[in-house]
Amino acid sequence: MSKNRKFPGIEYLAAGLMVIVAATVLGMYLSRTVEITEIELAGIEMADADAVIQASGLEEGMHGDSIAFLDVMEKVESLPWVKTAYVSLSQSGRLRIRVDEEQSMALLVDQGRTALVTESGIILPVVLGKSVDVPLLYGFSVPDRLRQGDKPDTLRSGSFGKARSFLTTLRRYPGLYAAVSEVMVTDTDGVVALTDENAVRLTFGHEQFDQRIRKWRAFQSQVVSEKGIDHVRSLDLRFHGQIVARE
Repeated sequence: MSKNRKFPGIEYLAAGLMVIVAATVLGMYLSRTVEITEIELAGIEMADADAVIQASGLEEGMHGDSIAFLDVMEKVESLPWVKTAYVSLSQSGRLRIRVDEEQSMALLVDQGRTALVTESGIILPVVLGKSVDVPLLYGFSVPDRLRQGDKPDTLRSGSFGKARSFLTTLRRYPGLYAAVSEVMVTDTDGVVALTDENAVRLTFGHEQFDQRIRKWRAFQSQVVSEKGIDHVRSLDLRFHGQIVARE
């Protein structure tokens, strides 16, 4: 028996791999030589579009072989609101910068000063003409001067950690999230929230937020839906197996 037996189709497999490798190499070569004819931005809501283009250092007429894509992404990611950035150049010359932005979690209010805070704890200025539907958050300092383009401060305190845990958990329940207008964190009661309707004070404590939010949801569906909430002024959800309601 011959030892040089050939497997059926192996020639086709090898040829296919060669075509794939050749196409990849050709694509890499063309992407380096193509000229930028258009710059497109995507994913921008809060970030400044002009600042993104300026930070990228890119402009029409540049060639792909002159672009350090990783450097461009790093520069764009240094801007306020930009969490991650992606840059791609098509064979037609369209350069696309897509950003994923930080998400607003609350509006900080401090002695007449306001600022937005993200889930990462980054404090950013309110952007004129951009509205966000988030609760007010009290008890945290807002810098005296907070301008677009300044290096942002970041909240890292234990109190903010509780506020962040509560608000990110509350977002899993859109109906309840929309019902909360104000939040603060106190040393004694932990997270305290105020409802938009009837200004009911809700006390959630320092932990177990998902359990206590679900307890509030049950109260809404079982009690409020039948009797209303006009007579209720506060709900304390910290106690096991019960809700303390005060009129």
